[in-house]
Amino acid sequence: MKTKLIIVFAFLIGMTNVNGQNAADCAEKLSIFNELCKAKDFASAYEPWMYSRKNCASFHNAIYIRGEQILNYRIENAKTPAEKETEVRDLVKMYGEFDKYFPDNNRGNKVRKAMALFENNVGTPEEVYNLLDDAFKTDRANFTNAKALYVYFEIYVNDFEAGKKGIQLQDLFNKYDEISDKIDEEEKKLSDELDAILQKEETGAELTKKEASVKNANQINLDAFQTIRTSMDNKIAQLATCERLIPFLGGSFEEKKGDAEWLRRAADRLDKKGCSSDPLFSKISETLHQLNPTAKSAYNLGVSYYNKKNTAKALEYFNQSAELHKDSGEKAKVYYTVARNIYGSSNKSQARAFAEKALAAKPSFGEAHVFIAQLYANSANECGNDPFEKRAIYWLAASTARKAGTSAGNAAAASYDKLAPTKAEIHTSGRAGETIRFNCWVGRSVTVPNL
Repeated sequence: MKTKLIIVFAFLIGMTNVNGQNAADCAEKLSIFNELCKAKDFASAYEPWMYSRKNCASFHNAIYIRGEQILNYRIENAKTPAEKETEVRDLVKMYGEFDKYFPDNNRGNKVRKAMALFENNVGTPEEVYNLLDDAFKTDRANFTNAKALYVYFEIYVNDFEAGKKGIQLQDLFNKYDEISDKIDEEEKKLSDELDAILQKEETGAELTKKEASVKNANQINLDAFQTIRTSMDNKIAQLATCERLIPFLGGSFEEKKGDAEWLRRAADRLDKKGCSSDPLFSKISETLHQLNPTAKSAYNLGVSYYNKKNTAKALEYFNQSAELHKDSGEKAKVYYTVARNIYGSSNKSQARAFAEKALAAKPSFGEAHVFIAQLYANSANECGNDPFEKRAIYWLAASTARKAGTSAGNAAAASYDKLAPTKAEIHTSGRAGETIRFNCWVGRSVTVPNL
């Protein structure tokens, strides 16, 4: 019955999309290869699929969605490099056919073309880059593949280092900024969706299967984008040292001092590179705040005063920045900066308070959970009445780190679990199931696991 319904449905669509072709044959072939693909029998699916691809190109988008699976199977099972390249090239061709016959598919097929070549070591870096560049410029909304964004940047950096295409340092910065902005967009979409789910979860409401799936997928994807961002920063850090960056930006200051966007980018670049202690950073930050006072310019002045050891003034500007930010993610970053840099380990209670402000603004801001967990772990000798209770705080640190839902959070939690009392020690102590309250600055409690 299910197969018959698929045939009827496909037939109705095909009547409007297939001109002068045997729609019934198209529907039958579609049903055959679709069922074979469901059964993972991609080898048998190839022949009826190829018939559909050649004779029913505009019949149904399943031809291309299933075709991707079939051709990837053939790529994985190719016997020789030449055979593999033939299949990869056919996959690239098929992505083009998909866009031709279903132009509104929103599948990001230009990116898929490039990554098919890259991941299978087919073609040249220039060919891959040109496809990615075209995708970024003409189909930016569907350029959502984190790895592809990094490949796009990496090839550009390699060309800069090789002295190709006349790429200058400013061009490199521009490319970095463009891709960073795209990462910001994708992270915001993912985190906003995740925030709504986490807020529901905080109320004690049970998530639907779809929500649980989205939560897991978004946490994985946010982790991937963070990894890519770190890799990009590492790449550019090797090229844009303070020794190189300060004279480069300083030489352009007089010309650009009326350009708010240039000032913002320059200040951000100096800050990220750890060059914010240089007088140029203060000059750029103050000029930007006078020209166009914003949350970002207030943040830069906060950094500037922090570097001058004027903590009170730095805190004033950081709080001003957080209040001015309308974007919850940016607000969270400011509070997190205060937590780590203004207070840190010198005032753990205030550090946690600002980290919690970051989480209140952005529940998916996992770094704040990891930081709070670190504060707890670093307080093992400050809290607890005996050695067992002192080490029990690692359970609190582990559970806090896991809330991040990231690989960094899970890794931290695993390390804290190893430092907590063992099962043998719990058994010997006779304290299984007991609630231990930490009366130090932590002011939290933890329940000893039952054996």
